[in-house]
Amino acid sequence: MPPSSDQLAVLDAAHEALPVELVEVRPGRTLAIHSQPRPGAEQTVLFVHGSCGSLLQWKDQIALAAKERAVVAFDTFGCGRSPKPPEWDAYSFAELRDDLAAVLARFSVPGRTMVVVAHSAGCSLALAVAAASLASTPPGPPIDGLCLMGAFAEPPRVPSIFYLPTFVLSLMQPRLSAGFEALALHADTRAGKTAARRYLLGLAPAVNAANDMFMCKAYYRQLSAPSKEEIQSVGAEVPCLLIAGEDDALVPPESTAELHALLSSGAPSEMHSVRATSHQLMQEDPEAVNALLGAFLQSVYARPKPKKTAKARASAVPDKSFASQTRFSSLPSEESRPAARRAHRFEPALPAGAGPGARGTGILRGRMGRRESARMVNAAVAGSHPTGG
Repeated sequence: MPPSSDQLAVLDAAHEALPVELVEVRPGRTLAIHSQPRPGAEQTVLFVHGSCGSLLQWKDQIALAAKERAVVAFDTFGCGRSPKPPEWDAYSFAELRDDLAAVLARFSVPGRTMVVVAHSAGCSLALAVAAASLASTPPGPPIDGLCLMGAFAEPPRVPSIFYLPTFVLSLMQPRLSAGFEALALHADTRAGKTAARRYLLGLAPAVNAANDMFMCKAYYRQLSAPSKEEIQSVGAEVPCLLIAGEDDALVPPESTAELHALLSSGAPSEMHSVRATSHQLMQEDPEAVNALLGAFLQSVYARPKPKKTAKARASAVPDKSFASQTRFSSLPSEESRPAARRAHRFEPALPAGAGPGARGTGILRGRMGRRESARMVNAAVAGSHPTGG
């Protein structure tokens, strides 16, 4: 169901604030890219939205980063202002991963640090590219820091709803969108308690309505993630900041805690939660998120770049160039998941100026379970992720 005239007006205004250029990043793959180059900048920040989302979700974070840094954000293939061809394989995890790798290579500048900021399923793409870059010979363009919001270690299982005909999903789209908003947006947002939350209430349904249902169906049916070993290889080399919405009903904080535990394998890694936010935390409380993000960007810039150790080189995948990438795990079966839940303890310090909305996490338990997995995908199916999920 196409956007209404009112929704188109909302999108037009949002697009005007964040203009894009259509760029062919690799043969046959054109993406809508928003960039703010800053000659002489010593850091580039690359933003990656979540599944079936839009770069519009990063408006406030782009404004923060662009004050002193070069900025790049893009709509993934099939989303936002990027092309939406009716081709099933075009939306595979491998294709989207390779798109991100191409954007990373295109905007990497020697001597300038690169930080990737990602959300939800976009975090899996970022981790996959980082793992492939570290494992390739020679190494690919470096990622010097990863900020992951609403992230998970294992993707949700694909429910049967994705096997419905596309026209049926199109008829269901308004209801699915409303269901997503009930879970992804905090009660304070739905009540319109701040200007940022009121703006999100208008933007979310507009971005939802612009999603192509074939694309969403193809995307979720092929959703995947890097293996635990690949995630751990990234944690050994790349500083990471994980931020969760304290009341995230789609990706509970304990799921992000599981990812944090895998990433806590060498390089500095912190996890924080933001009060009174759900899945769209960067839009619901941009001040708290920006305080955490700003401190992290500065810490990455100040950190000396470590040389690749012999141990890290030995663990790299042999005879693999960055262009060829690596293979990724398929969706895990229920039988392969351990029944026991493990506790992970971490007590990171909050950066100065983080404000009352942000806080470090204490003990978080658990793994994304069957109920959370089904709920996330059923609610967020094609057209229900407003600005990244």
